[in-house]
Amino acid sequence: MLKVKVFSDFACPYCYLGLCLLEKLREDGIEYEAEWMPFELDPKAPLEGMDLFDVYPKEYVLKALDMLSKQGEKYGIKFINKNGKFNTRRAHLGGYFAKENGKYDEYAKAMFKAYFEYGTNIAERNEIDRIAEGIGLDVDSMNKAIDSGMYEQRFEEAYNASRIYEIESIPTFIVNEKARLTGVRDYERFKRDFLAVGE
Repeated sequence: MLKVKVFSDFACPYCYLGLCLLEKLREDGIEYEAEWMPFELDPKAPLEGMDLFDVYPKEYVLKALDMLSKQGEKYGIKFINKNGKFNTRRAHLGGYFAKENGKYDEYAKAMFKAYFEYGTNIAERNEIDRIAEGIGLDVDSMNKAIDSGMYEQRFEEAYNASRIYEIESIPTFIVNEKARLTGVRDYERFKRDFLAVGE
């Protein structure tokens, strides 16, 4: 079975599309084991959020999101949040709890949807709780696990791994430790490149 490490951030619209590419592989009967590796695009993003237009030119942002929305149509996803920029650290820590409970893919998709389709500030504890509860996770247990610091070492290990693999952009897919697929592409091309590693 192919094994893939996926370096990703909930604040990355291309990572949302990357999740959809992996989902389609499963729909096509392709078996693989995914290990999602948190990669914060902006660890210093304030918890209250900020205006994306203060970081990038407005014209650039709107053009990019329009292009992304067209790509997302085939997967039924939209990019409506045009300028909210939010911290993702706690959301990533919650992702470890979701993984332990066999719900990471649901959790990630719900987190991406909240961020990009509703402009939700996923740095806020109550918003993370709402999303987690919506997919059937035990919110009290999740918060106890996060607040205990039990995931901090794993988070640090993911950061160290990103340096070892020299991750410069996301999403980056490391397949069977052999191939590096970066960014998003047409599904058929992604599928071909993904499967070529196992040949």
